[in-house]
Amino acid sequence: MPRYRLLLAILVLAACAQAHAANPLSFVTETFGHWKDRLFGRPARPVPEMKAPPSGPIALPPGTRVRFGIDDDAPQNNFSKGRSRYRVIELPEELEHAAVRVQVIARKNPAGHGNVVFKPLLYVIEGDDFRAPVEVKPLHLDIRPFRKSRLLGCVTLDKVRRIAVATTPNALGKSYESEVRDAVKAPTQGGFYYTTDAVKTKLPFAATGDLVLEVTREAKAGEGC
Repeated sequence: MPRYRLLLAILVLAACAQAHAANPLSFVTETFGHWKDRLFGRPARPVPEMKAPPSGPIALPPGTRVRFGIDDDAPQNNFSKGRSRYRVIELPEELEHAAVRVQVIARKNPAGHGNVVFKPLLYVIEGDDFRAPVEVKPLHLDIRPFRKSRLLGCVTLDKVRRIAVATTPNALGKSYESEVRDAVKAPTQGGFYYTTDAVKTKLPFAATGDLVLEVTREAKAGEGC
Protein backbone atom coordinates (compact mmCIF):
# COMPACT_ATOMS: atom_id res chain seq x y z
CA MET A 1 0.00 0.00 0.00
CA PRO A 2 1.45 3.43 -0.91
CA ARG A 3 2.55 5.46 2.08
CA TYR A 4 -0.02 8.24 1.54
CA ARG A 5 -2.86 5.69 1.47
CA LEU A 6 -1.63 4.07 4.67
CA LEU A 7 -1.47 7.47 6.33
CA LEU A 8 -4.98 8.29 5.11
CA ALA A 9 -6.32 5.00 6.48
CA ILE A 10 -4.73 5.70 9.89
CA LEU A 11 -6.24 9.19 9.98
CA VAL A 12 -9.70 7.85 9.09
CA LEU A 13 -9.55 5.22 11.83
CA ALA A 14 -8.41 7.81 14.34
CA ALA A 15 -11.27 10.12 13.36
CA CYS A 16 -13.79 7.29 13.72
CA ALA A 17 -12.48 6.40 17.15
CA GLN A 18 -12.69 10.04 18.24
CA ALA A 19 -16.25 10.30 16.90
CA HIS A 20 -17.20 7.13 18.76
CA ALA A 21 -15.93 8.62 22.01
CA ALA A 22 -17.96 11.80 21.48
CA ASN A 23 -21.10 10.23 20.05
CA PRO A 24 -21.34 6.41 19.93
CA LEU A 25 -24.30 6.49 17.54
CA SER A 26 -22.06 7.94 14.86
CA PHE A 27 -19.80 4.90 14.90
CA VAL A 28 -21.05 2.40 12.38
CA THR A 29 -20.00 -0.68 14.35
CA GLU A 30 -22.49 -0.08 17.17
CA THR A 31 -25.54 -2.27 16.69
CA PHE A 32 -29.08 -1.35 17.64
CA GLY A 33 -28.87 -3.86 20.49
CA HIS A 34 -25.80 -2.12 21.92
CA TRP A 35 -27.43 1.29 21.52
CA LYS A 36 -30.66 0.11 23.16
CA ASP A 37 -28.84 -1.40 26.11
CA ARG A 38 -26.66 1.67 26.55
CA LEU A 39 -29.52 4.17 26.53
CA PHE A 40 -32.60 2.17 27.52
CA GLY A 41 -31.21 -0.89 29.30
CA ARG A 42 -30.95 -1.47 33.01
CA PRO A 43 -28.80 1.38 34.44
CA ALA A 44 -26.17 1.01 37.15
CA ARG A 45 -28.56 2.87 39.46
CA PRO A 46 -32.31 2.29 39.23
CA VAL A 47 -34.19 5.11 37.53
CA PRO A 48 -37.59 5.71 39.18
CA GLU A 49 -40.49 5.85 36.73
CA MET A 50 -43.41 8.05 37.70
CA LYS A 51 -46.85 8.25 36.13
CA ALA A 52 -47.89 11.75 35.18
CA PRO A 53 -51.25 13.27 36.13
CA PRO A 54 -53.83 13.03 33.35
CA SER A 55 -53.74 16.78 32.67
CA GLY A 56 -51.61 19.86 33.21
CA PRO A 57 -47.85 20.41 33.02
CA ILE A 58 -45.66 17.47 34.03
CA ALA A 59 -42.90 18.23 36.56
CA LEU A 60 -39.92 15.98 35.83
CA PRO A 61 -37.36 15.75 38.67
CA PRO A 62 -33.76 14.94 37.70
CA GLY A 63 -32.88 11.26 37.61
CA THR A 64 -36.50 10.28 36.90
CA ARG A 65 -38.43 9.14 33.85
CA VAL A 66 -42.11 9.83 33.38
CA ARG A 67 -44.90 7.91 31.66
CA PHE A 68 -47.72 10.03 30.25
CA GLY A 69 -50.47 10.04 27.71
CA ILE A 70 -51.51 12.58 25.09
CA ASP A 71 -55.23 11.95 24.77
CA ASP A 72 -58.32 13.61 23.33
CA ASP A 73 -58.57 15.74 26.47
CA ALA A 74 -55.04 17.16 26.07
CA PRO A 75 -54.80 20.84 25.04
CA GLN A 76 -54.24 21.75 21.40
CA ASN A 77 -52.04 24.38 19.79
CA ASN A 78 -51.23 25.61 16.29
CA PHE A 79 -47.53 24.73 16.13
CA SER A 80 -45.24 25.47 13.20
CA LYS A 81 -45.78 21.88 11.97
CA GLY A 82 -49.55 22.07 12.33
CA ARG A 83 -52.22 21.80 14.99
CA SER A 84 -51.60 19.09 17.56
CA ARG A 85 -52.54 17.94 21.01
CA TYR A 86 -49.60 18.20 23.40
CA ARG A 87 -48.27 17.89 26.95
CA VAL A 88 -45.70 20.13 28.64
CA ILE A 89 -42.67 18.76 30.46
CA GLU A 90 -41.17 21.10 33.09
CA LEU A 91 -37.65 20.66 34.48
CA PRO A 92 -36.70 22.19 37.86
CA GLU A 93 -34.00 24.33 36.20
CA GLU A 94 -32.69 25.20 32.77
CA LEU A 95 -30.17 22.74 31.36
CA GLU A 96 -27.44 24.11 29.12
CA HIS A 97 -27.18 20.76 27.33
CA ALA A 98 -29.56 17.84 27.64
CA ALA A 99 -30.34 14.45 26.12
CA VAL A 100 -33.98 13.43 25.84
CA ARG A 101 -34.76 9.71 25.66
CA VAL A 102 -38.22 8.93 24.35
CA GLN A 103 -40.17 5.69 24.30
CA VAL A 104 -43.37 5.60 22.25
CA ILE A 105 -45.66 2.82 23.47
CA ALA A 106 -47.84 1.15 20.85
CA ARG A 107 -51.60 1.43 21.43
CA LYS A 108 -54.49 -0.64 20.11
CA ASN A 109 -55.78 0.84 16.88
CA PRO A 110 -59.21 2.32 17.70
CA ALA A 111 -60.14 2.30 14.01
CA GLY A 112 -59.25 -1.30 13.23
CA HIS A 113 -56.84 -4.16 13.84
CA GLY A 114 -53.25 -3.90 15.04
CA ASN A 115 -51.53 -1.05 16.86
CA VAL A 116 -50.83 2.64 16.31
CA VAL A 117 -48.00 4.90 17.52
CA PHE A 118 -47.40 8.60 18.15
CA LYS A 119 -44.80 10.48 16.09
CA PRO A 120 -43.16 12.80 18.65
CA LEU A 121 -41.95 16.35 17.99
CA LEU A 122 -40.28 18.36 20.77
CA TYR A 123 -40.86 22.11 20.95
CA VAL A 124 -38.60 23.91 23.45
CA ILE A 125 -40.64 26.69 25.09
CA GLU A 126 -39.07 30.15 25.45
CA GLY A 127 -41.45 32.48 27.24
CA ASP A 128 -44.63 32.46 25.18
CA ASP A 129 -42.90 31.22 22.04
CA PHE A 130 -41.82 27.82 20.74
CA ARG A 131 -38.52 27.05 19.05
CA ALA A 132 -38.45 25.13 15.79
CA PRO A 133 -39.47 21.53 16.47
CA VAL A 134 -36.98 18.74 16.93
CA GLU A 135 -38.25 15.44 15.53
CA VAL A 136 -37.33 12.38 17.56
CA LYS A 137 -35.59 10.31 14.90
CA PRO A 138 -34.56 7.77 14.04
CA LEU A 139 -37.12 5.72 15.92
CA HIS A 140 -36.05 2.12 16.52
CA LEU A 141 -38.54 -0.70 16.93
CA ASP A 142 -38.26 -2.60 20.22
CA ILE A 143 -40.24 -5.84 20.36
CA ARG A 144 -39.94 -8.16 23.36
CA PRO A 145 -42.11 -11.00 24.63
CA PHE A 146 -44.74 -10.21 27.29
CA ARG A 147 -44.30 -6.47 26.72
CA LYS A 148 -46.00 -3.87 24.55
CA SER A 149 -44.09 -2.99 21.41
CA ARG A 150 -42.47 0.42 21.46
CA LEU A 151 -40.33 2.83 19.47
CA LEU A 152 -37.11 4.15 20.99
CA GLY A 153 -35.46 7.45 20.12
CA CYS A 154 -33.03 9.98 21.57
CA VAL A 155 -32.30 13.63 20.70
CA THR A 156 -30.18 16.39 22.23
CA LEU A 157 -31.37 19.89 23.14
CA ASP A 158 -29.66 23.04 24.42
CA LYS A 159 -30.86 25.67 26.89
CA VAL A 160 -34.00 23.81 27.82
CA ARG A 161 -36.33 23.95 30.80
CA ARG A 162 -39.82 23.47 29.34
CA ILE A 163 -40.72 21.17 26.43
CA ALA A 164 -44.00 20.73 24.59
CA VAL A 165 -44.35 17.16 23.32
CA ALA A 166 -46.57 17.17 20.23
CA THR A 167 -46.90 15.64 16.78
CA THR A 168 -47.73 16.82 13.26
CA PRO A 169 -51.02 16.27 11.41
CA ASN A 170 -48.91 15.48 8.33
CA ALA A 171 -48.07 12.14 9.96
CA LEU A 172 -51.71 11.04 10.10
CA GLY A 173 -52.51 8.62 7.30
CA LYS A 174 -48.87 7.55 7.20
CA SER A 175 -47.10 4.76 9.07
CA TYR A 176 -43.88 3.91 10.84
CA GLU A 177 -42.15 1.10 8.96
CA SER A 178 -39.33 -0.83 10.56
CA GLU A 179 -36.43 -2.45 8.85
CA VAL A 180 -36.61 -6.23 8.57
CA ARG A 181 -35.60 -7.58 11.96
CA ASP A 182 -33.72 -10.85 12.07
CA ALA A 183 -35.11 -13.88 13.84
CA VAL A 184 -34.47 -13.81 17.58
CA LYS A 185 -33.66 -16.70 19.91
CA ALA A 186 -32.99 -15.78 23.52
CA PRO A 187 -33.83 -16.69 27.13
CA THR A 188 -35.90 -14.33 29.29
CA GLN A 189 -35.14 -13.30 32.85
CA GLY A 190 -37.85 -15.65 34.07
CA GLY A 191 -36.06 -18.64 32.63
CA PHE A 192 -38.31 -19.07 29.59
CA TYR A 193 -36.85 -19.45 26.12
CA TYR A 194 -38.47 -17.76 23.18
CA THR A 195 -37.97 -17.52 19.44
CA THR A 196 -39.37 -15.14 16.84
CA ASP A 197 -39.38 -15.14 13.09
CA ALA A 198 -37.87 -12.35 11.05
CA VAL A 199 -40.37 -9.50 11.00
CA LYS A 200 -41.02 -6.15 9.35
CA THR A 201 -43.53 -4.01 11.21
CA LYS A 202 -45.84 -1.26 9.95
CA LEU A 203 -47.52 0.93 12.58
CA PRO A 204 -49.90 3.74 11.58
CA PHE A 205 -49.31 7.13 13.19
CA ALA A 206 -52.05 8.49 15.46
CA ALA A 207 -52.96 11.92 16.84
CA THR A 208 -52.71 10.66 20.43
CA GLY A 209 -50.41 8.24 22.20
CA ASP A 210 -48.54 6.95 25.24
CA LEU A 211 -44.93 7.90 25.92
CA VAL A 212 -42.12 7.53 28.45
CA LEU A 213 -39.62 10.38 28.60
CA GLU A 214 -36.34 10.94 30.43
CA VAL A 215 -34.10 14.03 30.36
CA THR A 216 -30.45 13.90 31.43
CA ARG A 217 -27.99 16.75 31.89
CA GLU A 218 -25.00 16.55 29.53
CA ALA A 219 -21.60 18.25 29.72
CA LYS A 220 -21.41 19.22 26.06
CA ALA A 221 -23.78 19.92 23.20
CA GLY A 222 -24.71 16.86 21.15
CA GLU A 223 -23.72 14.33 23.81
CA GLY A 224 -25.90 11.76 25.54
CA CYS A 225 -27.39 9.89 22.60
